[in-house]
Amino acid sequence: MESNFNCLSRSPSLCMYVPSVEQHKNELHEEPKKIKEVYFALARAYTIEEFNRHMAKLETIDSRVKTYLMDIGYDKFSQAYSKTNRTTTMTLNIAESVNASNKHARDLPVVNLLDFMTTLIQKWNYTNQKDVVESFMKIGVKYENILADNTILSQTMTVLLSTQFLHLVIDGQTRNVVRLHEKNCTCGRFQLDDIPCPHAMAVIQKFHMDSYKYCSDYYSIDYLLKTYEIPVNPLSDETT
Repeated sequence: MESNFNCLSRSPSLCMYVPSVEQHKNELHEEPKKIKEVYFALARAYTIEEFNRHMAKLETIDSRVKTYLMDIGYDKFSQAYSKTNRTTTMTLNIAESVNASNKHARDLPVVNLLDFMTTLIQKWNYTNQKDVVESFMKIGVKYENILADNTILSQTMTVLLSTQFLHLVIDGQTRNVVRLHEKNCTCGRFQLDDIPCPHAMAVIQKFHMDSYKYCSDYYSIDYLLKTYEIPVNPLSDETT
């Protein structure tokens, strides 16, 4: 099978390896849509246990896909098997944004197309930089929203003390161990996403700690500003 590269949303720079199920739906004729859904569930799984549950489901649909993914290597596409965390994994596909924006400019002469693309990137760079400069938040809007959502989810959890940085968090029928000093939780999300998961937020809220302290520096406003600090130089007139 051939393969392609794509990126998992949500999944901030190594790009995850995504076998294109759609390209091979004639080979994998048994319910390709289900195969694709389970594949992305595999890729987004935070723990080995969760990964294995999805893999068992995939095997019942078409065992050939499991063999194919084993040959590729689970670490090439799975968060659970990843050797790095989120901040070193690219989760955006800028090519898709560019392709969607230049659809009507593709038939232009090369010089005009280049001018269009330069103007487009200049606009994006300026707008994004302006939004960051005018922001009153400590981290990017996307990550503020994640923190807010995780704070809400943490409200129904119970925290049991062990040591200053080691806590047991009970969430209904599940129990997770949070190690704040290691930025680690047994659910897998804290260490992979580099931002407090709901279990970590339950501990942080209980002891009135600063949640931003446990977020990756890459999510901070300072780092976002550095992303856009290099200007996109406009093109001069071709006759000059």
